[in-house]
Amino acid sequence: MTLRLGGRGWRATALVARQLAVLVFSLFVASIVIFASLEILPGDQASILAGTDATPAQLEQIRSELGLDRPAIIRYLDWVAQAMRGDLGSSLIDHRDIGQEIAEKMAVTAPLGLAALAIGIIVALPLGMLAAVGTNRWYGQAISGASQLGIAIPTFVVGIVVVRVFAVDLGLLPAQGFPADRWGSPVDAARSLVLPALTLGIAHGAVLIRFVRSAALDVLEQEWVRTARSHGWRLPLILVRQGLRNTALPLLTVVALEIAGLLTGAVIVEQVFSLPGIGQLVLTGVGNRDFSAVQGTLLFLTALIMTMTLALDLINRLVDPRLAVER
Repeated sequence: MTLRLGGRGWRATALVARQLAVLVFSLFVASIVIFASLEILPGDQASILAGTDATPAQLEQIRSELGLDRPAIIRYLDWVAQAMRGDLGSSLIDHRDIGQEIAEKMAVTAPLGLAALAIGIIVALPLGMLAAVGTNRWYGQAISGASQLGIAIPTFVVGIVVVRVFAVDLGLLPAQGFPADRWGSPVDAARSLVLPALTLGIAHGAVLIRFVRSAALDVLEQEWVRTARSHGWRLPLILVRQGLRNTALPLLTVVALEIAGLLTGAVIVEQVFSLPGIGQLVLTGVGNRDFSAVQGTLLFLTALIMTMTLALDLINRLVDPRLAVER
C-alpha cells in the first residue's frame, strides 16, 4: 500500500531516512564481522611486538597495556565507540594515527579508482552500443567475445600485458612506483597512475560493456525506435540522441554494484604496480599482525563502499520515480 506523505519531497525524505537507517545497521553488522574475523585469527599480537626473547611477564605487561587481557566484547564496544567519534585508533607497530595513514593512502587509491571508473565508462558506452547495433553482425559478436575475455582474464595478467606494451616495449610510461613526494609532482604522479588505471579500467569496462549492450538492446525493442526508423533515422543516431539517456540509469545501477569490485581490484593493481595505496596498508597490517590498523582500514573501506553505493542508489531512485516504491 502506497503511503502519501504530502508530496514528492516528503516521499524523498522518507526514502533517504529509511536508507540511512539501513546503512547504520549494515555498518554495525559489518563491524561485528570485522572484529570477530580478526579475533579468531591465529597469532599473538603481544608476542609479535615483544619479540621471541620476551619473558611471560613481559608478554603479560604488553597485553595489559594494549588492553588485550580484557574480554572481547569490552574491546569491541570500546573500538566501536571510538570509531563513532571518528577515531580509528593507532597502529600497534609504529603508533601512527590510523585515520591519518588512511588519508595518505587514499590520496593514491582514490584517484586510481576514479580514473579507472572513467576509463571503464568511456570504453563501455560506445562499444556496448555498437555491440547492440551489430548484435547479429561480426563486429557485434567480436565486441561481446572480447568483453567476455576481459571478464575472464585476471586483473594482474592485464597489468603485466600493459606494462610490457607501454612501459617495456614503447617506454612511454613508468612500469612501477609512485613519486616520493606524492602529489608534489602532479605530472609524475599522474603518469604513475596511467597504467594502473588503464589495467583496472579495462577489467571493469569489460563488465560494463555487457550491461550497456543489454540496456541498448532493450531500447532498440521499444515502439518509438521502430517509429523513428520508419521515418529514416539510423540506429546509431537513435542510440546517440535517445539511447544514452535510457541507458544511463541501468548503467548507474551497475556502477553502484561495481564499487566494491573496483576497490578490491585496486588493492590487487596496487601490488602489481608497487603503489603506496590503501591495499599496501591492509596487506602490511595483516603481515605484521597489526590488527588495530587492519580493523580501522577495513571498517573505513566498508563504510566508504556502503556510503557510495547508497548515494548512487538514492540518485537512481530519485531520478527514476518508478524505483522509489513506498510501502
